[in-house]
Amino acid sequence: MALKPVHAHRMHYIDPVLIRGREKLEEWYKVIDTIPPKTRRQIKALVSDGLRGFQQLATSHEWIHQRCHFHLLASLVCGKGKRRYLTCGSSVRDKILDLIRILLADEPVKKRDRARRTLSRHINNPACPSYVRKHVLEFFEREHDFRSYLTHPHLHLPTTTSAMESTGRLVRKATRTARTPESLRLRVVAFLRLKRSVVCNGFDAQH
Repeated sequence: MALKPVHAHRMHYIDPVLIRGREKLEEWYKVIDTIPPKTRRQIKALVSDGLRGFQQLATSHEWIHQRCHFHLLASLVCGKGKRRYLTCGSSVRDKILDLIRILLADEPVKKRDRARRTLSRHINNPACPSYVRKHVLEFFEREHDFRSYLTHPHLHLPTTTSAMESTGRLVRKATRTARTPESLRLRVVAFLRLKRSVVCNGFDAQH
């Protein structure tokens, strides 16, 4: 985890928590509880990769929830590669991507309304891959979570979790020779305390 002051462009790491097993919402509640109460009371928003239940987590703490744009777009291009135009549904999928980008952006209401109607038609096209349809329907349900950066501009929210994703890659590289859970935890703590922070631009700096 990391915390970003509203008007700053760097996030500051919190000591990591090591938990056995797969990532689950129930464990995230325990992880959030490790943040000192004084610090936790100052948090206004949560930026997440979209793990199921994060909206519930944010609501339970009365936080604004911003979903990661990159994770959404990546979920729609799953399976695309050098031969993507030979893949079933590539044409309609590319149109869907363009429409989603309009709905994620600071565009006029009328333009977004048109994009939403067109998007509804495309996902009902037989050529639309089922997993794309699934992700778009979820997007329709939680669209406001992807636009929190616009509805709460005073918070200067980042629209992706890319800074933490890159941190994760660095952590895995730095701890690849760890042999026990405790040595892993200690190495990660030391690594992040030395690194201290990472650049994380909010919406105002992305234009």
